[in-house]
Amino acid sequence: MSFKKNRRIPTIAIVGRSNVGKSTLWNRLTESGKAIVSSTSHTTRDRNYGVVLWRGLAIQVVDTGGMDAEQGSEIGRGILAQAELAIKESDIVLFIIDAKAGVHPEDLDLARRIQKVHKHVIIAANKVDTARTISRTTTKEMFALGLGEPFAISASTSLGIGDLLDAIYQKLEARGKHPVPIEDDEKGLKIVLMGRPNVGKSSLMNAILGEERVIVSPIPHTTREPQDTTFEWREQSMTLIDTAGMRKRNKIGGRVEMASIERNREALMRANVALLVLDASERPSTQDRHLAGILKDAGRGLILVVNKWDLVDDKEIQTVQEYEKSIRRAFPFLNWAPIIFVSAKERQRTSKILDMAIRVQEERQRQVTYNALQRFLKTAISKQPPRQSSGSKPPFVYDITQLGVEPPTYSMRLGGKDVGINDTWRRFIENQLREKFGFVGTPIKITTRHMPQRVEEHKKNDRKTTKKAKHPWARKRRAIGRKGGRY
Repeated sequence: MSFKKNRRIPTIAIVGRSNVGKSTLWNRLTESGKAIVSSTSHTTRDRNYGVVLWRGLAIQVVDTGGMDAEQGSEIGRGILAQAELAIKESDIVLFIIDAKAGVHPEDLDLARRIQKVHKHVIIAANKVDTARTISRTTTKEMFALGLGEPFAISASTSLGIGDLLDAIYQKLEARGKHPVPIEDDEKGLKIVLMGRPNVGKSSLMNAILGEERVIVSPIPHTTREPQDTTFEWREQSMTLIDTAGMRKRNKIGGRVEMASIERNREALMRANVALLVLDASERPSTQDRHLAGILKDAGRGLILVVNKWDLVDDKEIQTVQEYEKSIRRAFPFLNWAPIIFVSAKERQRTSKILDMAIRVQEERQRQVTYNALQRFLKTAISKQPPRQSSGSKPPFVYDITQLGVEPPTYSMRLGGKDVGINDTWRRFIENQLREKFGFVGTPIKITTRHMPQRVEEHKKNDRKTTKKAKHPWARKRRAIGRKGGRY
């Protein structure tokens, strides 16, 4: 569940040093496990948005990276910039300190910096697991931060979380910022960006949204957690999901990257349409083809997005056609997926991605009537009769029906016990379905099932009776035959 970007919902920013338990608290408040929790410093980098439901009303909570990041590095500057943006757009800042470690000089510095930017700050001392730890939350060092008495909480065990939420809701009400009834955005269109590291997924997301939503860096695996952003496009709710770059299994380093890849798969399963982002300055790699196979098997809509089109020199009219041919050769099993050439850096044609995603989702929901499918099947069989994969003779196809949508799924009824459909003929039927009804950007599933033996015999008898009845002299023969005469 998420909220539309243009809707003013009370927002709480969770800030503090690294490893004080911000992501653990975010997971606890949102009742999810989306944020990666690790002892490694600065695991969280981008802003991570989620919804907190308390006493029937909801607020939005933002997880941020540790504000003690090194400002000398590009990623460190990005982490700090993301945290500052979260503070500026929030109604209340939730400043987290480590009760076990006590107050660090960095905590004092951060408290002063936050107070200069934001007046409404609540302090919470996390990792309070024993009575001895609780006593540390009332020391002079804690009050020296100038933020009042801290709330003693434990994000890992939920201790004190209810009291903290009550205080947050009361402070919001006092400021005239009212929590809102929860809304379920499951019906909105969800688009996930996937691809190898450094193909420009984060840059593309920023270009589509028109803001620096996520950190962009040439360092591989800068993005670690799926980043959801909900917004409105052509009066339709959409959620754009940025993911970490997926490398080959033998190149994955550490538990953090493994956790990122697992969350990528979860993001893919809750998405409607996937964008496979490719680098125009490089040829499609083996990893690109591997990812394409994963996206195809997931049954989601698929769009091939060729990014960094601005890096291609000497572009002519035939350049796009040549690139498209090379991509089709690299992904022959994705001949139904549309291709869009964009430049995230120049923000060229990025809006076409959203329009195409809407169209692909409509194709995924297309339903074809039973009568139209039977007429289609008759025409397709006249072009190319069924071929068997097993059995002594070709199967008899009784009919074809649509079982479901997202993706479109069809079932063909066959005659005979041990007769199967040849894969080549199955692909022929799929291609004919696309030629007749469309289905741009969506995979199609075609299954087969055999007719019960009694029903099959009954159908054969009906066909024999029908053939006799069609003979012009059939009725006269039977009538005279019963009277014992001749004709």
